[in-house]
Amino acid sequence: MVALNNAVRHATTDGFIGILDMFGFEDPKPAQLEHLCINLCAETMQHFYNTHIFKSSIESCRDEGVSCEVEVDYVDNVPCIDLVSSLRTGLLSMLDVECSIRGTAESYIAKIKVQHKSNKRLFDQKTIDPRLFGIQHFAGRVIYDAADFLDTNKDVVPDDLVAVFYKQTCNFGFATHLFGSELKALYSVENVPRGVSFRISPTSHTDLLNGDEPVSTLTQDFHTRLDNLLRTLVHARPHFVRCICSNNQEVTNSFDRGIVVRQIRSLQVLETVNLMAGGFPHRMRYKAFNSRYRLLAPFAELNRTEEKVTDDCKTILQYANDLLAKREVVSGVSTSWALGKRHIFLSEGIRQLLEKLRNETRKKAATLIQSTWRGWRYRYRWTTLRRDKTPEKITSMASTKAVPARTGVPPGTRPRPQPIAGTPPPDMTEKCDAKIIQQTCNLFGLNLERPPPVPPSRSYTVTGNTKLGYPQTRVMKMSYPEDTSGEGPIFLKGETVLVVGASQRRGHLIVEHKNHTLHVPFQFMELKPSLNI
Repeated sequence: MVALNNAVRHATTDGFIGILDMFGFEDPKPAQLEHLCINLCAETMQHFYNTHIFKSSIESCRDEGVSCEVEVDYVDNVPCIDLVSSLRTGLLSMLDVECSIRGTAESYIAKIKVQHKSNKRLFDQKTIDPRLFGIQHFAGRVIYDAADFLDTNKDVVPDDLVAVFYKQTCNFGFATHLFGSELKALYSVENVPRGVSFRISPTSHTDLLNGDEPVSTLTQDFHTRLDNLLRTLVHARPHFVRCICSNNQEVTNSFDRGIVVRQIRSLQVLETVNLMAGGFPHRMRYKAFNSRYRLLAPFAELNRTEEKVTDDCKTILQYANDLLAKREVVSGVSTSWALGKRHIFLSEGIRQLLEKLRNETRKKAATLIQSTWRGWRYRYRWTTLRRDKTPEKITSMASTKAVPARTGVPPGTRPRPQPIAGTPPPDMTEKCDAKIIQQTCNLFGLNLERPPPVPPSRSYTVTGNTKLGYPQTRVMKMSYPEDTSGEGPIFLKGETVLVVGASQRRGHLIVEHKNHTLHVPFQFMELKPSLNI
């Protein structure tokens, strides 16, 4: 996700790709102020979903004179949102007022019951505790306990707690980042802590002296965050993923019918499916539709002018329907479409069909472009390839005549060695005469199938510009063998030994000492020219 946003950031438009992971509906027994804020956010997101999916589609069809056969009856939760977050009479606004006058939970409950006595979304819980009240949310009824509402709404954080997350003492960098503004204000003065309090909020990061009231309350800060989120979502192109909880016990492969049905009804999943199957959930501007799907129709059939953009849309859709009829695709999803005043309305079925045809057409075009380019490329290179083909053929024929068949090689003989690495390749323009090669091999007694024999070991060593024959007197630079725990003769460091010749082992010399003979690596010994025999 970070890589995608970094790539989009440099585009001409101010775009981004984000994922909003919403917490679910909260219904503890009883609920507190934080649960009321969470449920308000869930109500707001449900209202945004209703507006984006249902209301906008229905109103757009009505405004542009398009008749839709599917009638979607969805539940509008605006009254519940107004009950909680209305500017003057909402429950949260009245809570802020009650905090400012230093009221109590009982007085707060009494005021909201008087203010909203005719609101069906607010119901009175028939209990002894006067601080309880209930709200009918879109997902069900929730009972709230207002005993701690006022204290939670005015909650502040002391500076000694904020100082714990300072980067010099905290190894968890994410926590330090969360309190960045507060830590900056706190450590701007040397005396830390100094008995101040902070409001942890996105709107106020100023320190408060003891006894001062916070600039904003918890509910005001929550409203600020929620408004910023909605402002971002309104200007985005959202896609929704509905999550259904199968049971309350969090057990795998277990589905509680009542719980699942209640969630499907509250989230209005069936209404969404009906709209997608038979309505017009998608709409596009005529110009945007032509720009995206004009490749589906023949070029000569399109006018490609703004005056006849509607005719081009009809032509494209007609070709799509004809192709669907030829394929004899049977689907229960509607493939209908309609033309409005400014938009073309598409069902989910026709949109999927158009996207599938578009992908197939683009793939065929890409294949045609690649094959055409590759054909031209090889036709262009054919003259060079044909000219280079004759020397290769002559060389292969000469090698066939000069080299006997592999089947004639006597068993146990070594195969012909490969060319030494770094040998320049043969010049393809030069002709190779197999007869000359055979005469040269016969003259020098060479056999192309076996390498020449390895020469015998030299009977001398070379030191500087002097040849030294055997035997030689040398001094051991280190003990041999290195593992002195085993049995057998040991040549100790500093002993004088006699080298009688070269060993068959690579890099070894035959050494005699005290009636013992060993094959010793030459690096274990040091030559003393003055002691040579």
